Amino acid sequence: MAYNGKFNFNRICVLDTETTDKYWNSAAPMQIAALICDKQGNIIDSFNERIKTTHKIAPDASLVHGIYAKDLVHCRSEIDVLTDFCVWLKNHEVDCILTYNGEAFDRRMLDARCKTLGIPFDYFEKENFPGIDGYYDCVLDAKKQNYLGLKDKLGRKWKLSLVAETLGLDNSGAHDALADVIMLKNIFWMLDPKIHPQRWKEENTTSLF
Repeated sequence: MAYNGKFNFNRICVLDTETTDKYWNSAAPMQIAALICDKQGNIIDSFNERIKTTHKIAPDASLVHGIYAKDLVHCRSEIDVLTDFCVWLKNHEVDCILTYNGEAFDRRMLDARCKTLGIPFDYFEKENFPGIDGYYDCVLDAKKQNYLGLKDKLGRKWKLSLVAETLGLDNSGAHDALADVIMLKNIFWMLDPKIHPQRWKEENTTSLF
């Protein structure tokens, strides 16, 4: 379902994954982390678990997130963790998912893995469930407006951790899925109500999705 620039979420899932590969159609998750927040950005619950994957882990992926097969020996299987994660989202009645570059990667990857593993869950289908990409739907608009001088300060570098640092937010632990989720949550609620105030007006939060 296309994001239309307005909001009507009561429960938003801020999501990130660390994966075995950099290509969504050949990757599997090794870590899933998420926060569930209300409209004000208050954290309601959290999820964070590593996964004992059966996929080969690409060396260049491990160089980014620092996760190796030896780190996953005592973790649960992908089908167990992913199933529990999906049930967790459903039980919290999540009605929107927020990612950073995740519309092109994380959601597509998780949707493919659910289908492969036979998990009947459609929250990761972009055509059927609302999603907000914090990069394309928020940070790039801040860049266009040069809000807080972001365009001048960052130039072409728009990594999540650099955006957080430039905004004076904690960016420690970057490339750990939970640390990245916390950064994204803080960036989104700091920027979006300021650069898109019309999205957060009460009259724009009815009958959205």
